Amino acid sequence: MKMLKGQIVFSQMEGENLKLTIRKNDCSGNQQKGEEVIIVHKYDSTLAIGACVTVSNNSQVKNISSFSPRNPF
Repeated sequence: MKMLKGQIVFSQMEGENLKLTIRKNDCSGNQQKGEEVIIVHKYDSTLAIGACVTVSNNSQVKNISSFSPRNPF
């Protein structure tokens, strides 16, 4: 899988990891449809539902949103 960009649409704890469902899109908020991928990633509090993320070839997920889930305002 090549690097992808998208939004987290679902998150669920799985042991000490997060099971993330990521919808591939440009994170503009205008796209409601898109292919979804499921990735299990170690817990990270910045990986909240709605966050725009990139996923690298080795399944590392990085939040690239302009907001912080800890301080949304």
